[in-house]
Amino acid sequence: MTYTIIDYVNLRGDLTIDKDPYNELDALIFSLISYFDLTSIISSDSKPLTIQEAYTRYESLHLRNIPSNNDILFKILSNSPRYQNIKIINYTSELDKEMIKQFAVVTLLLDDETMVVSYRGTDDSLIGWHEDFLMLCDSVIPAQQSALDYLNTVSQYQSSLNNFINNKYLGNLINRLSKYINYKKKRPIWLLGHSKGGNLAIYAACLSTKKIQNRIMKIDNFDGPGFQQDILTNPGYHKMLPKIQTTAPHYTFFGIILGHEEKYKFVESQNQGMNQHDAYSWSIDIHGFVPASLSDESLCFCNDVQAFLDKLTNEEKHQFVEAMFDLFDKLNIHYFSELSHISIKHILNGIKELTMIDANTRKILIDVMNMLWKESAKAKGPITTQTIG
Repeated sequence: MTYTIIDYVNLRGDLTIDKDPYNELDALIFSLISYFDLTSIISSDSKPLTIQEAYTRYESLHLRNIPSNNDILFKILSNSPRYQNIKIINYTSELDKEMIKQFAVVTLLLDDETMVVSYRGTDDSLIGWHEDFLMLCDSVIPAQQSALDYLNTVSQYQSSLNNFINNKYLGNLINRLSKYINYKKKRPIWLLGHSKGGNLAIYAACLSTKKIQNRIMKIDNFDGPGFQQDILTNPGYHKMLPKIQTTAPHYTFFGIILGHEEKYKFVESQNQGMNQHDAYSWSIDIHGFVPASLSDESLCFCNDVQAFLDKLTNEEKHQFVEAMFDLFDKLNIHYFSELSHISIKHILNGIKELTMIDANTRKILIDVMNMLWKESAKAKGPITTQTIG
């Protein structure tokens, strides 16, 4: 019998780290915490809160008749001895239409005083999707620069001596004092993220200073895209490669598009097609993720997309991306979820707007939309999570 990550917390959340050290499933959980809406609960300069304390505030602000998977996970984490005392020490969320940037990140302080920086993937905003498409054209997108700046800042965080002295997971008193002194300059950092968040984690690690790179213990990328060639040849990328682990579902597009050179692991999903990108659907058992192989279908689709892009100049790629999101803007569509509720009026207005785009860009736009539409039709069943991209 296989389970999901929510089942894992329900079944194993009573095990503290002295009984069962953090593992790959915990890494996925930490990546999903970045999707929690912590606005008005914690900020970059507010007092740290435990997950239990943060959920108490969250629950009073976000009452829903039908809870999302993020709501459910947040609640059960707050009641689980394994997670409830993990501290949230920093949270940032930015959405900038002018810069075409969607960026969010949360930093956790684990029970063993390890710092976890969890970058969010693309949310429901089309600004975030616009930025993702720019990855196909540009070596660096705004969120990547923000990810690096954030890491440079948060890596300077210091805990009080009292925190270390009272931490039972750090050994005897001498060990606690020793770690306090050592962690003032060399606290271990664990970077991770789902979807675009995984890409941001890798980028920040590879472009950070040597001092920060030496503190990075590992980088977990959960179904996140790769990079353009100039990043793949960067010395920092090659230095970080042994620490990078990418985990992706049996059917993946996001996790294999663009350049990758890191270690891979593929896992089963309880969804179909591109809906397997939903990390809440990934199958686990008592040993961890249920292993799988990369599907031929997703590899073929990715190769088709890459072959299509290779035929375009960089200018044509930019024209296509700008034309598509300009079209959405003119149709007053600002969120990904709104695409599934397009009306006849939207269609008629869309046809009108398409006739105003130059013929070459219009053909590229129609070809790409048709390719994506056919692929999305293969995914049967609803998308069950808010972690869209």
